[in-house]
Amino acid sequence: MSVEDGSESLLILHDQPIPKRYKQDFSYRRYQLRFRVCGLALVGGFSLLLSIVILLFLLLRKSAFEVPAWKLEEHSDPITVTGPGPERDLKFMLHPEEHVSRDPCIRKFSWNITKETIAPNGVEKNVFLINDQFPGPTIEARSGDILEVLNHSEESVSLHWHGLHMRGANHMDGPVGINQCAIKPGKMFTYRVPTDDQAGTFWYHGHSEVQTADGLYGGLVIHNPITPLEDPYEKDLLFLVGDWYHWPSKKVLANFMDRSSTGSEPCPDSLLINGLGQFECSMATHGAPVICSDIVKPSLSINKQTHYRVRLVNVGSLSGFSFTIPDSEMKIVQVDGGQQIAENDHPANSVGVLYPAERVDFILTWSKSAANTETEIIIELDKEYFLRPNFALTPTQSFLLSPESAETQPPTTNFSIQKFNLREAKGLSLPKAIPEAQKAFMIYTAIEILNKEHQIPKGFINHTTWEPQSLPLVALDREIWDKHQLVPWTGPEPIWVELTINNIDANGHPFHLHGYDFYVLASYEGLGGWDYYNPFNPSRLPRGGPFNLVNPLCKDTVYVPPWGYVVIRFKANNEGIWILHCHVLWHQAAGMAMAFQFKLIMPRTKAALSTGKRSIPNRGAITKQKPKAKPTRKPSAAAPQEEYSIKRWPPGSSLYFKNCAVWDEKKLVGDMKSIEFGVDFVIREYVSSFPMAQKQRLTDYRRTQPTS
Repeated sequence: MSVEDGSESLLILHDQPIPKRYKQDFSYRRYQLRFRVCGLALVGGFSLLLSIVILLFLLLRKSAFEVPAWKLEEHSDPITVTGPGPERDLKFMLHPEEHVSRDPCIRKFSWNITKETIAPNGVEKNVFLINDQFPGPTIEARSGDILEVLNHSEESVSLHWHGLHMRGANHMDGPVGINQCAIKPGKMFTYRVPTDDQAGTFWYHGHSEVQTADGLYGGLVIHNPITPLEDPYEKDLLFLVGDWYHWPSKKVLANFMDRSSTGSEPCPDSLLINGLGQFECSMATHGAPVICSDIVKPSLSINKQTHYRVRLVNVGSLSGFSFTIPDSEMKIVQVDGGQQIAENDHPANSVGVLYPAERVDFILTWSKSAANTETEIIIELDKEYFLRPNFALTPTQSFLLSPESAETQPPTTNFSIQKFNLREAKGLSLPKAIPEAQKAFMIYTAIEILNKEHQIPKGFINHTTWEPQSLPLVALDREIWDKHQLVPWTGPEPIWVELTINNIDANGHPFHLHGYDFYVLASYEGLGGWDYYNPFNPSRLPRGGPFNLVNPLCKDTVYVPPWGYVVIRFKANNEGIWILHCHVLWHQAAGMAMAFQFKLIMPRTKAALSTGKRSIPNRGAITKQKPKAKPTRKPSAAAPQEEYSIKRWPPGSSLYFKNCAVWDEKKLVGDMKSIEFGVDFVIREYVSSFPMAQKQRLTDYRRTQPTS
């Protein structure tokens, strides 16, 4: 074989000797390659060492300010409980017999809301207490009662009565920035909550910032005024179940609302049932240090010869869960606020997934063979949002459920789970068809990370990310609402409204609409990518099939599947501004909220007064009305011709600025004036310290108030 000098390629056969000059060339290349490899190894080793040093420095710097997870302070003794006591009993027994036979009345409660450090699962945390209780006191009432709840708080708080329609009491609904301002520290405020003809399982919780995650919640059960003998059960049990964070809610939110989170939701640390749980202190990590004590796991003892009605509420901040009791049979009877559902087609001993703010009621029965057998309550957190796993979390936990009989047998380990899928539940057949929608809205929702938002995760509905204004929307003209308010107006007369919620996220969102129940006509999860439904494009049929108009489920909180959509329909006939928001607390706080407004006399400008037209902007919502809405009437000639005309609430209620005064506390000496609203109370405002725009609003508002 001949090899030409200067050739770029070299072919050498295995049976021929290699020329000397090529041997020298190969030797040089070997040394060159070795030098490069050694250089790369040195650079890589130095980089790895530098990374380890930086990581250790950051960990030491972080742990220098916090107590390690596995180590208690030397002066604090670990709390060791040797056996279950009353404080570790999971039983929340209800008393319908005290309410179903009496007449409606006004039930008065006086609450003192404080924050103290307790250890509900062995880990210390600063938690909200109501009258020294966590969770807060369970309210029981009957349909037609009026609840008066006097609150005194050490923190700025507000309360929402989840699932109640609050007719005539929109200003008592709770959302800060929409219906009220937070109750200021040290102040007192009375909520007046009508129950009307509603009955079922509800709950109350904080609606200022993310205070629910710090324990500001409790049970609310409205009993049906019927004879107890008509019920297929003897006793009532309430379970408030939810995920639990060891860090304060503001710190958890700050971690989520940081560009480094990349939109991944904070994974919880534990779970609680009726405010109790158990955390294995050895599972804590240096990244999330806590003060932890070993405590006994809570348990429950019941009479297995008795039929129980179990009312299950998800009070969590992020995760859904499944609820299982082996050796039992669950007959699902209601969802959310007393909405009847069709009976299970097959026996079930598990129900789920129950998403945040959803409720389900079921009748719990036992077989004769399980009458004296111990069993367990098994709660499994749904892992949908666990994109960044928390290795300290035990997502599936069990709690002992023992019979009250003297002789008990150990729990069986051989059982099968027969689950009732709540997303497949159907309602009762309707006696008549749901009316066609007269107005339709379509929205898109997602958590987005945008450069214009400095890569901080923000919740969007269409192009709007919600933020509360300094004063609630019910007290402001639409014309001075800022760009963060998306509030379509449904009109001055009751109409049927259809809302399509398209979810363009890879995770689902449990949406809650205040003030209403609604029919769920369609629910569809996109397969293999995002799909949507556009009601204004008749050529594109809904991928989820035709709407269910025969036996749709009636709810107040609905899970919108990932990459899919939900279509709901409701009758807009409840006067006020009602927020619609995702009930994942971190999404709501990030801006995933909007509202609907029905009726209310719309604020008018001078130009509008001359034409009789109202100012009804509908920014950002995709809407279509059918048929055309009736034109609003021109103002009466006798009507006062002020620049603004804001509707007065009915006598006995109050549109107020009581908690909304924005003053410098160093300037409390000022022109204090009293403004009387109806007959409920007198409100004092430090008017002189208000910004000029707010002073003008107060002046304009006084013109509309009754003089007697």
